[in-house]
Amino acid sequence: MVEIIPRKAVELPLWLKILFYILIALLLAAVLSYFILGHFQKKSLTTLQNLEEEILKEKTSQKIALEKEILSEQKKINDFALILDHHLLSSKFFHFLEQTSHPRIWFSKINLSPAEQLAIVSGRAETFSALGQQLQIFKKESFVRSATLSKISLGEKGEIEFTLTLSFDPKFFK
Repeated sequence: MVEIIPRKAVELPLWLKILFYILIALLLAAVLSYFILGHFQKKSLTTLQNLEEEILKEKTSQKIALEKEILSEQKKINDFALILDHHLLSSKFFHFLEQTSHPRIWFSKINLSPAEQLAIVSGRAETFSALGQQLQIFKKESFVRSATLSKISLGEKGEIEFTLTLSFDPKFFK
């Protein structure tokens, strides 16, 4: 059905008109802010370039040489710090061995590899129980990953000759 009689346009509520004008004002403010900030950025860059030129004018050959020397010393210090960070302290193993050795165990040979976190220790024990206790002492230590008895035999005087393989946590030697 077609209506022949025209109707009046629906009038918008007041709050909707106010919202429309506020949004138009915000849009204009955003566009204006974009151009103002661009202007200030250009002004700041030129000021920065002028300051850098003044600094370069103030530098004497002595200051430049001193600056280069300081930078080279700083590089040496940074290199030394890098070396120290990767340095492994094998002396920690000997302190560990001193603290955890059973009184009836004698170590005769140590093959230490801090890079692989591994130590192969050979020695003699008075009895099997002393050797077992020593193995348990090593296994109880928190930074020992594994303690494995890899070789065992009887010596000439009745003592037990053995070889232990100790695997350590990577943080142990640092």
